[in-house]
Amino acid sequence: MAARTYTPTELAKELGISPKVLRAWLRKEHTRTAEAKNTSWVVTAKVAADARKAFAKNKAGSKKA
Repeated sequence: MAARTYTPTELAKELGISPKVLRAWLRKEHTRTAEAKNTSWVVTAKVAADARKAFAKNKAGSKKA
């Protein structure tokens, strides 16, 4: 069985953030090979888990004052 993958839009919706914010984070924390640039992102389960940890505060229900 193949491991679950995500699009940045799917994962961003789950995390409660903008896909642009997620892609910026991905570029910084999980750089891609030169061949993968200018192609669609495919987020692996491991990278998705890292993103969930990084953006956990967004899901915690904290509200700005």
